[in-house]
Amino acid sequence: MTKPRLLIVDDDPVSRIILERILVEAGHEVVLASDGLVALEVLGRDQGFDAILLDRQMPGLSGLEVLGHLRRMEGLKDIPVVFQTAMDRPDEIREGLKAGALYYLTKPLDARIVLQVVEVAVADFTAKKAAWAELQGTRSAMGLIRRGVFRYQTLQQCLDLSTLLAKASTDPKRVIVGLSELMINALEHGNLGITYTAKSALIETQQWTNEIERRQRLPENSSKWVTVTLVISPAKMRFRIQDMGQGFAWEEFQEFRAERMFDTHGRGILMARWESFDRLEYQGCGNCVVAEIDCA
Repeated sequence: MTKPRLLIVDDDPVSRIILERILVEAGHEVVLASDGLVALEVLGRDQGFDAILLDRQMPGLSGLEVLGHLRRMEGLKDIPVVFQTAMDRPDEIREGLKAGALYYLTKPLDARIVLQVVEVAVADFTAKKAAWAELQGTRSAMGLIRRGVFRYQTLQQCLDLSTLLAKASTDPKRVIVGLSELMINALEHGNLGITYTAKSALIETQQWTNEIERRQRLPENSSKWVTVTLVISPAKMRFRIQDMGQGFAWEEFQEFRAERMFDTHGRGILMARWESFDRLEYQGCGNCVVAEIDCA
């Protein structure tokens, strides 16, 4: 199994040593950069990283400035960035989130949290790359579709359908990540009733997939489906995802709250809003979401 490769960017040598020790002992391959300029030089010749741990406050180029460069560079813009910072006020976190940092470490560093956050970032990136790989090959007739109604019941059907529907877009790589997140949410939280807290525990014990399969076998869930309606016009592409659950407090997930920044999940709606769609709206009690992409 290939070791995850990480770039640590920090002007403080003590922080670099601490992070390097924690991550190397956990089986990661680590490259060090002493400031933002050195980091961009490293990334200019080596883009094969699974995550970048980036100090927010550095002389010369700040972490936010480095992040801005990364998000404009093809080949680098998709690598997850973990912000290291002592700036943990909600407005400061919100500023970093808007710049594209979905993962956070606060100083002083805690080894358990470092590993937890880094593993989440790497796992999310691995899942993205797997979804992108599924998109390779011909788009076939999906590029001709203008309207369709689809439904799924299992996790595998969900993943297969999200890949298929993304191929109807002119930019499947953009669509697949957010679409699969929304469709998985509809299945696990909507139809199967797995709560946010329960999912955290299931991920920690590596039982998430097993629990989804167990709940799918329950008699009360045997007739539950998630329905996806796709409508494409010259102006926009519109997905409507409807589950048969009781809904959820979707308003809480329109922004990433400071108290959830170390959680192993909960970034899906933000990723869909920021990375995949031009508009995203939950309706009613939250068991229906409409996501749109402008085509014109």
